[in-house]
Amino acid sequence: MRMTRERGSDDARGPVDRSTNRSSAPTCIRRPARATRLAARLLLVLLVCGAAACRDPDRAILAGLSAPERARFERGRSAAVPCWTCHDLAGSVDKVGPSLVGVFGRRSGRAPDQQGSDALLAASIVWDERSLAAFLSDPSGFVPGTTMVSPGVRSPDALSDLIFYLHHVTRPGARADTGR
Repeated sequence: MRMTRERGSDDARGPVDRSTNRSSAPTCIRRPARATRLAARLLLVLLVCGAAACRDPDRAILAGLSAPERARFERGRSAAVPCWTCHDLAGSVDKVGPSLVGVFGRRSGRAPDQQGSDALLAASIVWDERSLAAFLSDPSGFVPGTTMVSPGVRSPDALSDLIFYLHHVTRPGARADTGR
């Protein structure tokens, strides 16, 4: 077997054997694509297995709901995504807004982790489904002077699903993992 090294005859994998038109480089160098594909498959398996280990913090709540309630809960969870910019469900994360744990039955502006705006304190609202729905649909209209910058949830269906979701996840100890 005769090896040639002519200018321009080598490919990126090493000198080429003219009798077989194959590289003489070791297989691991000759076939980096195969190693890359294997690494990608391994990574995919690890991600899938790792994702199975990461569990939904709301799994216990979801297990107790009927199929239509689970669908409503999921829609409410989607509607709540913008809330997590300023609020959390743990009470241990320092954010602009208060933790929402225990919000139902609590007086406005009086979260355990921080004091609310003067407007919320003066409003002295006890949060329930009705008052939260009114506030979340139009925060500055319901409590003029509030520091909550949300434009509100305008869709009645989305608002109803959001309240349904919050009613379930804001009870102390309701979630398996309260960080959010």
